[in-house]
Amino acid sequence: MRRISVVIAILVALITGCTQGQKVEEGHHEETLTATVWSSKTELFMEHEEFEAGKEAEVVLHLTNLSTFKPVTESTVTMLFLPKSGDPFSIKIDTPEKPGIFKARIALKKAGEYSLKVLVQGGSSSDEIEVPDIDVVGKDHDHEKDHKHDEEEGSGGTVTFLKEQQWTVDFKVEPVSKMTLAPAFTVMGELVPATNAESTVSSSLSGVISASRPLPYIGKRVKAGETLMLIEPPVQQEGGIGQLSASYAEAKSKVVLAQKEYERAKRLYEAKAAPKKRVEEAEIALDTAKASLDPLERSMADMMNTTSGNRIIVKAPISGTVVEMDASAGKFVEAGKPLVRIMNTSTLWLKAHIPATEIGRLKSIDTAAFTIQGIDEEFRPKRVVTESDMVDPKTRTVPVIFEVGNPNNLLKAGMFTNVAIKTGRAENAMALPEEALFEDEGRFFAFVQHEGESFERREVRTGAKDRGHVHITDGLEEGERVVTKGGYYVKLASQSTKLPDEHAGHAH
Repeated sequence: MRRISVVIAILVALITGCTQGQKVEEGHHEETLTATVWSSKTELFMEHEEFEAGKEAEVVLHLTNLSTFKPVTESTVTMLFLPKSGDPFSIKIDTPEKPGIFKARIALKKAGEYSLKVLVQGGSSSDEIEVPDIDVVGKDHDHEKDHKHDEEEGSGGTVTFLKEQQWTVDFKVEPVSKMTLAPAFTVMGELVPATNAESTVSSSLSGVISASRPLPYIGKRVKAGETLMLIEPPVQQEGGIGQLSASYAEAKSKVVLAQKEYERAKRLYEAKAAPKKRVEEAEIALDTAKASLDPLERSMADMMNTTSGNRIIVKAPISGTVVEMDASAGKFVEAGKPLVRIMNTSTLWLKAHIPATEIGRLKSIDTAAFTIQGIDEEFRPKRVVTESDMVDPKTRTVPVIFEVGNPNNLLKAGMFTNVAIKTGRAENAMALPEEALFEDEGRFFAFVQHEGESFERREVRTGAKDRGHVHITDGLEEGERVVTKGGYYVKLASQSTKLPDEHAGHAH
């Protein structure tokens, strides 16, 4: 708590520090005027005493680089005053008094309306900024009347946040612009292998894994039909090729004997020397023998294609990557035991569970995108594989499966994702970064910049969110400049007990 108090004290000092000097100048009753102009590269905030023909006036220029929102340094500044008639007047300021602050005392001889060009020269900060409507009054001008008018027209809700303060924090102001928003809600998802995209390879017979051939390893990419390993026949007959051959020969003999018995029973029945029951029993025995022989015949046919000598050849049934391996050279394996798991990840499935309460908001289920923590990229599914017609009674969600392309193998099965399901589209919507908004008792507001150091706390109405931006439905006009970074410091300044007069000037 003590550390927090110290930090708050420092921030308050930062906000109010420059206002102490302003109080000194208030006693002079010299009118200070301001002007703010933005070019594409630079913000010019100018403070100056009223220009009176033949009389010196102090001018203070604050130049901010809009790409960094830091003060312009290492530049020279030329101020070129252009009257509507008569000769121009120029003055060059070689160095800033402080970073970003250029001062000059200027005496314009002739009263009238001028325009001002500020030429900034030096490296990337080079720029030309035009300030229109500079008034130079005559000696008989009524100052008191204008000063009284200013007091009556002064803004009551202005928040002052000085340039010296802006430059020392992470600060940024941007014009309100329009963009296309696609509101979405987010659910968790998981990448899983597609159906028929993974296969577990087992040994068809018992044996010993041969050491004569290098075995595959986890992460190895294999092609369909590629030889993975060889299995030598076991020392004992059980479960090996010898037992298969013996079982096949025995089953084949039983079929031959059953066939002969069936034919004999049929002849005897036709000669009326045996009952029909004997024929039926012989037929059943023949069918049973054939049923026992069929799988053995298929196994023997497979052995003809997957054996080399007496060794079993284990081949990859699909193309993909070896993701599991339970085999080592010289290890005895039993028939049917899994050896290798292969997964083809060129296409994955994305499983997402959409809350039942959000189903009604969906206009198109295939307008989805997903991100993965640690990968700076947004991915889009290729299509919807299936959408359940039932709500899961436990989670109250609707399971949806998307197909996801993975040509670069960047995505891995088992990764968790954040899936954004888009629910619509708003064209030409005014939007602000979420960081620009502040909430106060359920209402949202932003800080609008009127001049270089003058801001207004503006209440706004918000709509849907999309990719870190919020739709502003009311409260702002396109082109108004809003604090998008560092608004917290402006908020602190707005909460200070006394807001300094925006025309009071600085004690630099």
